Amino acid sequence: MKWKPGKKQLSIMLSVIMIGVVLMLFYYVLFNWKAVNRGVGNIFSILTPIIIGCVIAYILIPVLNFIESRWIYPIYRFNGIDLKNPKNRKRRKKVRSVSVLLTIAFLFLIVYAMMAVLVPQIIKSINEIITNFPIYVSNTQRFIDKYLTDNPQIRSMVDSLFQQYSSTITDMLKTKLLPNVTTVLQRVSKSMITAIQVFFYLVVGIIVAIYVLNSKEHFAGQAKKLCYAFMKKETANEVISAFRYANFTFTGFVIGKLVDSLIIGLVAFIFCEILKIPYPVLLGFIVGITNIIPFFGPYIGGFVGGILLVMINPIKALVFLIMLMILQQIDGNILGPIILGNSTGLSSFWVIFSIMLFGGIMGPIGWLIGVPTFACLYTFIGYVTKKKLRERKLPRDTSTYINAAYIDDNGVTTIDEADNSKYYVHNEESSLRRVFKIYKKSKTLINNVVPNIAPELTENNQDENGDVKKDQVEDNSNDDKFES
Repeated sequence: MKWKPGKKQLSIMLSVIMIGVVLMLFYYVLFNWKAVNRGVGNIFSILTPIIIGCVIAYILIPVLNFIESRWIYPIYRFNGIDLKNPKNRKRRKKVRSVSVLLTIAFLFLIVYAMMAVLVPQIIKSINEIITNFPIYVSNTQRFIDKYLTDNPQIRSMVDSLFQQYSSTITDMLKTKLLPNVTTVLQRVSKSMITAIQVFFYLVVGIIVAIYVLNSKEHFAGQAKKLCYAFMKKETANEVISAFRYANFTFTGFVIGKLVDSLIIGLVAFIFCEILKIPYPVLLGFIVGITNIIPFFGPYIGGFVGGILLVMINPIKALVFLIMLMILQQIDGNILGPIILGNSTGLSSFWVIFSIMLFGGIMGPIGWLIGVPTFACLYTFIGYVTKKKLRERKLPRDTSTYINAAYIDDNGVTTIDEADNSKYYVHNEESSLRRVFKIYKKSKTLINNVVPNIAPELTENNQDENGDVKKDQVEDNSNDDKFES
């Protein structure tokens, strides 16, 4: 009789095989990390056009929804046709094609407007800066010479530093910079090839974006079908809900930040024109682009614009920085909350943390998407935490745990009511407090002992009748006031 494994034996065999596969994969990743990293990088480089297309489509989805819901659907509804009816499926596909065409046309219109208006002005400003750069350098050098002449001590310090490090700088130029000229030329040629590759990626990305926009509901339906096929219903519902929240957070933050930065850039340009600050288009573009980066963006824009204007006119640089400071206050307190609202729900600390973390991992892209990404993670951790606390029938309000010492069968016990013998609760006396106690005890000891050891000090403070001198009474009274 042949032996046939049952369900229990099959499950054990599958578990052993899966554990073996996981252990082999772990061993390979642990000892071949560079190869794995290189392979992941190659996969991402291959999928770069697809990723760019998905990002473009994701940014254009609100435009597509606006065109369909506000323009095309009302026209059909006015003619008595409901496109949401399943009977009008073929007609809805034609409407989707027209909507995608209008959305891509809107994208090209925005790009053309930027190329036609901004790019010539920016190039003109950069050419003027390059042409006038020797004049700016001579003005800066004249200002520095005048300052050093008026301050001979600083001049001598600068001269000594220059003499000390001039030989080091010369050696560095001879040994490192000049031999690497060939390397620099090679990198420039590679940069040109990279620019052509980026253009190709953008073309392919736009084609991918058209397909994604045309079938976005179908892709969403496939993703939901996979969730319900391989997960429990409750788990699938929670996963889909989490992705809805992530979509809401990303859309609200990224689109809102782009609109906010566009408004800030336009307002900065207008104020630069009014205040007669040089290169208003270039400065407005710098302020708008850097404002996309949360928290650190305004400082970066102010630094770049200030460095540019200092060489031209230091007074205008100061006016620009003051104007930018006022503008950022208006943006942070009025404009930003109106446009963005509370789209992330993060405090200032977590905003800085997320920018530093994702910026270090992903570079400039991490500066932009770090805040909404961390907001999703923060919300997910909070959701899981509240769910676990609900299962254990514990309070979910954070304020309850601020003064909590421990939780037992009687509920939450605060620090003031806690028993230190059961759990360590009360902090020991700090060193600073002990120092103040020693000072207070020594002062009391001196006040009690000194009159007994040196009575002549007391006699010197008495007049001929044995009374305490008036000025000493005033001094003592002042001391008493100070001590009290």
